[in-house]
Amino acid sequence: MSSIEENKPKSLIRKSIFVTLYMVFVLAIIVGVVGGIEYYAYLKIKDSPVGQAYKGRDMDLARRSSQTVAPQYGYEPTPGFAAVRNTKLGNAFEYINEQSFKDFEDTPIDKPKDEYRVIVTGASVVYGRGPVPPSDAICDYYEVTFRWTIPHIIQELMNSDPEIRQKLDGKKVRVINAGVAGFVYQNNLMRYLAKLRLYNPDLIISLDGANEVHTVARPLKDWNYFSEGPYFEVITEVMDMGPKGLLNYVTLWLKRNTYFFTWLAMNKGEGPGILMEDRGFAAHPQDPTPEMMEYLRSNVRQVSDVMAIYHSALVSDNVPHVFALQPMFRNCKKERTPIEQEIEKITGMEKIGFYDARMTYNELVNQVKTRGKEINFEVVDLSTIFDKTNEWVFTDWCHLTNGANYVIAKVLVNEVKQRIFGLSLNPSDKLLDPLDSYFADYAKEAKVTVSGKHRDDGLNILKGYPSDRGMKIDPVPETGVVVDLGKALPVSRLRIVWGSAQAVPKSWKVEISEDGKNWKDWLKVDKTNTDPYDQWPGFEYYAGIETPARFVRYLQEPDGNEIYLRQLSLFR
Repeated sequence: MSSIEENKPKSLIRKSIFVTLYMVFVLAIIVGVVGGIEYYAYLKIKDSPVGQAYKGRDMDLARRSSQTVAPQYGYEPTPGFAAVRNTKLGNAFEYINEQSFKDFEDTPIDKPKDEYRVIVTGASVVYGRGPVPPSDAICDYYEVTFRWTIPHIIQELMNSDPEIRQKLDGKKVRVINAGVAGFVYQNNLMRYLAKLRLYNPDLIISLDGANEVHTVARPLKDWNYFSEGPYFEVITEVMDMGPKGLLNYVTLWLKRNTYFFTWLAMNKGEGPGILMEDRGFAAHPQDPTPEMMEYLRSNVRQVSDVMAIYHSALVSDNVPHVFALQPMFRNCKKERTPIEQEIEKITGMEKIGFYDARMTYNELVNQVKTRGKEINFEVVDLSTIFDKTNEWVFTDWCHLTNGANYVIAKVLVNEVKQRIFGLSLNPSDKLLDPLDSYFADYAKEAKVTVSGKHRDDGLNILKGYPSDRGMKIDPVPETGVVVDLGKALPVSRLRIVWGSAQAVPKSWKVEISEDGKNWKDWLKVDKTNTDPYDQWPGFEYYAGIETPARFVRYLQEPDGNEIYLRQLSLFR
């Protein structure tokens, strides 16, 4: 055997080793690059407002989807999920607790003896979300933060009402936000039967309606609510092994398991992976035939029957309840504000499939109310509540502004007060037309004075959200910070945000006056329990009754701290 032939195996071995080492080197570079990108994305998320929301918690949770599949009733918010809202206006935090409810605290199944438990069911209006695309851009990405959600306002209103407190023998009202985006009556009924009843509610409030317009819009002879509605759609999407379903799985897996894809999604405004419904309803030029209209009415009858079943289930469980139908933009007769005029041009809600959206929702409202009367149960119709309102109400086809949420919450509390507790309404309970004054933050048009001198920098605290530029005063003046509203106005709510945790005073108070000379205490705090709603420590107060005031004075004990405020808001 020649030396050349002897060297061939050695040459092949050396070549194989070289190729192997080269492949390992290339793979190491790829892994290093991918790892570097992943670590970079991790740092970007950690330094973002989302990272602040997960501060002190496992950052891996930031990759979760906002929704998780619940086979019994479709889907629900993912336990432990957190988000940041209003990033342009102060960073407000949103948390899903371990029981899949929108709340900062967990909700034990075992109800404390001193708690009166209310559960509010519904969809995204109850959950509290801002406008959906493409309206979000027109609304400058307006957000409904936790403290402006309907369930939270209901809780504050009920706890501040002395007659309700007396009726409940001093029990504290705890309101659970059980709203889930996209839910309809079938989801709420099934979730109640499978889960919510285990929490032993003392009262159920249901606010529904708008999402049913999509659901009933299929002109099918054999349409079935439980196989055509969003519950079945989500389960079908989860079980879809076709290209579309597999692509959804891959997309969600990447978002849930890599910081890079979570960061990309966050930058596009999507947040970590979200299960979305694809109902596929494009407007059609064809007008519905009489036969199609009968299909629609039949579909709506099924919806109203499920509402009646939900009612019967609550009666069987001996749970008092109030059901209400929410307002929808197309059906509201209010004069459009400039921003609502722009929204109306692009929402695409003039038609749902073959059907006129306004007509479809009117049909639904009428049938649900009629079905309620047949079972001797009144369904509250809120579809016309904003007809005479001149303020901005709608952020898209159904979602509402903060002021509108307050009005809805107040109406629902009044229903509870009268229908459930058998109490009469006092003058502060009654909503006065037009409803515009309930939308206004009085402080936005006010003047700030300290020791009798106007403070220009004080205007930063009157924006209606926590300002980056707080107002600092040191030493603390005996006369405090005075807000002049310009004229006497009825006030019942206060929102205050301090500049930092160190700036929160242990004791402070708020006085009010109609003439700037005769003052009386309105709020006195000896131990400040701040809330976690915003980036900075805050405090909100609901007085329960309206009191006329032109001048509002914030006084702080001179305990070594300076006065450092980022927001001071006052509402009717």
